[in-house]
Amino acid sequence: MRRRKGSSFPRLIGDILPETLRRKSIHLPMKDRRLIEAWNRAVGPQIGAKAQPDRLRDDVLYVRVSTSVWMHELQFMKQDIIEKLNGILGAAAVSQIRFFIGDVEAPPEKPSPRIAPVDASDLRADERDYIDRTLAGVADPELRKILRDTMCRSILQGRKSR
Repeated sequence: MRRRKGSSFPRLIGDILPETLRRKSIHLPMKDRRLIEAWNRAVGPQIGAKAQPDRLRDDVLYVRVSTSVWMHELQFMKQDIIEKLNGILGAAAVSQIRFFIGDVEAPPEKPSPRIAPVDASDLRADERDYIDRTLAGVADPELRKILRDTMCRSILQGRKSR
């Protein structure tokens, strides 16, 4: 191994490998979390499930898309996506997007936070009546239950803060 002028040894392999691969135009699957997160924020979960960034070379973003139909749709949205990505990443990180068809991994599902139901028996009778009157016009039983739990929690929390 030759020593270059101005270089100091030892160098980390993590510093050497990316620049060597880039010089040799060798493509490896991208694991740039910042770009993936920016993509998901820019396009949202529906598109993010059907299209994923593959690599960013120079200022061209290559995006793997699950079907030709999605690829066609994304062509119409390309300029908006570029603007959103540059807004998130800063400056002009992406000037072009090129789509290609490939396998798209399903994004990991984030578990929705579950809040334990509140025991309404801790409320006074007048508080329970107030909640019942307030929620009488809510037709959806699931929404009514969520609102009831929220109102109960709010009343009980208010008592603790006094």
